[in-house]
Amino acid sequence: MDILSPPKTAKGRFKNNFLTGLVAMLPVGLTAYLCWLLFKWSGRLFGELLIYIPYLQTLPQIARWGIGFILLVGLIYLVGLLASHLLGRRLLKFWENVLTKIPLVRIIYGTTRQFTDNFFTNKYAFREVVAVEYPRPGTYALGFLTSEVLWDMEEDQKGYSVYLPNTPNPTGGRVMIVPLKRLFRISITVEEAIKLIVSGGMVSPQGLKILASLDQDA
Repeated sequence: MDILSPPKTAKGRFKNNFLTGLVAMLPVGLTAYLCWLLFKWSGRLFGELLIYIPYLQTLPQIARWGIGFILLVGLIYLVGLLASHLLGRRLLKFWENVLTKIPLVRIIYGTTRQFTDNFFTNKYAFREVVAVEYPRPGTYALGFLTSEVLWDMEEDQKGYSVYLPNTPNPTGGRVMIVPLKRLFRISITVEEAIKLIVSGGMVSPQGLKILASLDQDA
């Protein structure tokens, strides 16, 4: 019997239609839910402060969150505008010097600043997907090159820092130093790789192919 043929019983048709509807609605529902959480969190940063303004105390909570969200977007824009001018850069540099003199704060700030600088300004960070020969030769895991700096390894080998994300949460993973001969270019974009990882391999682009190892480019 063809497993793709429509079910003949009412129970089978109900199950098939229900699963089809679930698959269609789940991405929309999750997207709406995550957007709502982002709106709610960002709106609370400023929205709850509006209750101290007499004329705004009677506003519904959702309205305060909306105003708070707009204020947060405006603040981010103004900081960016300020940072693009000489006076603003001097003020930010002064504030940075203050933070780096506080023992615990300077560790958190320094790590966060380095990550954001690399992620948003370094054209190489998380910009290329590679297949890593891991956990043993003949099997491969998806990884992201995180730096253009080469490591010197034993037997005159060179290696790259590679981030191996977990499934289904790519924000968790491990950093490995992998020799070039065990790194392979792959015909897939960063966005496609993230979808592949999050879905556990169920959402895959067409034409997947592991190409030559990176040691051929060295």
